[in-house]
Amino acid sequence: MKSRWLQPMGGVLVPLIVWLTDRCSWSRLPYIASVFSRILYQFWIHRRVIASHNIGLALGLQGREREELVQKTFHHTVLTALEFLKLGSDPKGGLKRVKVEGLEVCEKIVKEGRGLVIATGHLGNFELMGAAVAQRLPLWIIARPQNPPVWGLVKGIREKLGMKVLEKLGSLSAGLSVLRRGEVLGILADQNPGADRGAVTVSFFGRRAVFYKTPALLSARARSFLVFGFTHRLEGGTHRVILKEPIRVAPSQVEEATQTFCRELEREIRKVPEQWWWLHDRWKGETTGVG
Repeated sequence: MKSRWLQPMGGVLVPLIVWLTDRCSWSRLPYIASVFSRILYQFWIHRRVIASHNIGLALGLQGREREELVQKTFHHTVLTALEFLKLGSDPKGGLKRVKVEGLEVCEKIVKEGRGLVIATGHLGNFELMGAAVAQRLPLWIIARPQNPPVWGLVKGIREKLGMKVLEKLGSLSAGLSVLRRGEVLGILADQNPGADRGAVTVSFFGRRAVFYKTPALLSARARSFLVFGFTHRLEGGTHRVILKEPIRVAPSQVEEATQTFCRELEREIRKVPEQWWWLHDRWKGETTGVG
């Protein structure tokens, strides 16, 4: 899981924002997010263009309707960051706003000493999802360090919330060790890996898209279970996490399982399109349809 989602606020602004969120109630965070997101929307032109392009490709929206969704995406992204920072000072206040469904089955698998991979995407408040799951399961997450000051803050909050962090370099072998110990590995698997050897091309919103096959690959190699998990922000500042039914992945089914993840992720995004990371260059070089 990357800390890049927090970087738009900038390393210089982060201490001020941390101070602000510490002193702000949970109910006021959306209002603060509105201020920061309007500023970002105006000045972070590169990401605004990418988000608009992605939404046009995937959802076919045009004109004002598309730009309104871009604005909502900026707001959600900033609010996610603020909620995460608030978790650092008020973990109990944040965790009581999250309801997780499907944990009992996962707990049973872990108690039996079998590993579990949870694959998710940048949808809803995925950080709150990780924090909530870590209260009940021995959760490790794979992350790529970014800006050093920001990364130190992000890693510290995650660890405070019970998540254990594997830095991406060498994470494949480390991830296998986690699973073979019967523990849980969480992976954000929806960003474009480019020419990474662990990538596979699948269909996503009817277009060719390159995805990491790491969750399915690790599950197959460790003979562990694979779970697709997603979270949505609800009215009133609460969050719903759904952990789908665990599946087994054979070595010959890695690509199929990755495609299934993409199909499930697309279905969840369509329910709350403003809550996905459209700002990422998801379809870079992928502009033709599939099938």
